Amino acid sequence: MKIHIHTFDLFHYLLVIPYKEINYSNKKFYPRIPSKWQLILTNEGSFTQIIKNLSGYKINIRVVEKKTRTINNVHKNIRCVWLENSIYTKYLFARSIWLFKYLDNINCNIEGNLPIGNSLINSQTDIYKHIHEIYYGYSKNLEKKFRICKPIWGRKYTLYYKNKSFITIQEFFSPLIINFFS
Repeated sequence: MKIHIHTFDLFHYLLVIPYKEINYSNKKFYPRIPSKWQLILTNEGSFTQIIKNLSGYKINIRVVEKKTRTINNVHKNIRCVWLENSIYTKYLFARSIWLFKYLDNINCNIEGNLPIGNSLINSQTDIYKHIHEIYYGYSKNLEKKFRICKPIWGRKYTLYYKNKSFITIQEFFSPLIINFFS
């Protein structure tokens, strides 16, 4: 499933690597991604939980945009959020498209003010995460929000429940999170 998430922040891609080319023993791409970033970008767990454990801070979600659209009788919820700690240090910007056609079949309460991963963990919903691509680039607006002038790593993935896609997420990581590994 190929879903494009409309961006209100222009992101200039310097490098886009389809995940299957990294995942299936194609070692020529590995040198382009520093090993610490490989751990973050290819991890299939909850990034919110990982950053909470690494930073030692409670992680808050701040919803900056949320709207529902109906196209061809398919209801889509588009949500943009910041993950930040209690002292407003931003770790991640994420935007997502939720397909309500499939959400009705999921026995979990995905709360709008919680990170998606936390809602799924709390409800013990068994999902599969498929990472589509990893990318590297820059965005003046994201750099300003992260308070750093460096290129940004990101990824796009889809969450599946019973072999049906229901949420596609695009994430942009603060370059400063790599400092947790020092």
